[in-house]
Amino acid sequence: MQASYRYGDPETVAKYPLAAQIGLAWRRRMGRVWCEIALPPCPPNHIIVPSLSVGQTDYRYEASLGVNDATWPLQPVPAARGRLFGNRKRTAAPGAVSTHIDCFHTHSALPASRLAFRLRQAAAPERYLAVASIRPLQQPRPNPPAAHVLAQQPPLLSQMQAPDDMRRRICSPTALAMLLQASDPDIDWMDTVARCFDPSTSSYGCWPLAIRCAAAHGRIGAVEALPSWAAVVVVLDAGLPLVASIRFAEGELPNAPLAKTRGHLVTCYGIDGDEVLVNDPAAEGPAAVGRRYDLAAFSRAWLEQRGAAYILAP
Repeated sequence: MQASYRYGDPETVAKYPLAAQIGLAWRRRMGRVWCEIALPPCPPNHIIVPSLSVGQTDYRYEASLGVNDATWPLQPVPAARGRLFGNRKRTAAPGAVSTHIDCFHTHSALPASRLAFRLRQAAAPERYLAVASIRPLQQPRPNPPAAHVLAQQPPLLSQMQAPDDMRRRICSPTALAMLLQASDPDIDWMDTVARCFDPSTSSYGCWPLAIRCAAAHGRIGAVEALPSWAAVVVVLDAGLPLVASIRFAEGELPNAPLAKTRGHLVTCYGIDGDEVLVNDPAAEGPAAVGRRYDLAAFSRAWLEQRGAAYILAP
């Protein structure tokens, strides 16, 4: 199963490079606002990725998946002690779904469900993008596209230029900073790193925090679990680079600065025949950040497994 559900305000829907709908209903309860996206039945071994971007510098929310009387909440964004909206523990079907830092995994067939976003504010947001994407956790490698599509190469940033205590941990905010600096050279790299730190896990790779950081700079966007190259080509053809979450075993991605990784994020800005054009923040210095990777190998590292991406509207 592969599906994406995107809802936003009219301005955001017009700007976001992938098709979205207007008209998600925001409701108010006890001084808070919330909305739901209805999801169809989902097979086992799938990933469900929620994403919420709000056009303001500081917003807090919680995403939860609900089926009948069962509810699976993710940790609040940003992380907070306890729940933002009371105690909504899982109440049924304990083996059907597992919760992770920023997504849900299905372990058995899931009936029609509801993905809820609860915002800690009294008024519905004027600008927002709410997205739910669903795809298999692993799938056969999608066919590489026969395409030549190029966005402008973002500025070159190497995470290895950061202090020793963090430089091997900040691929996500560094890739995001390159994305942001492509349209605003004044974006501060270390400020982006600080905004993406998640104290609950002591990590910098929490996907929702990257989207929240982008919103603080006026960029509405989403985390999406992409199943194929089709959406990637659309985004790049709109002149927008994106961030890709990849993982690969030793020797599986030739020319990469990392021999292997269980999770790494890079900025992708083009496809040139049988190569993908990437800014890889793991390079030792800025001059080595720009890379060309074999398209089939990169497809295996990215789209075979989760296919997570950060996509920002212009």
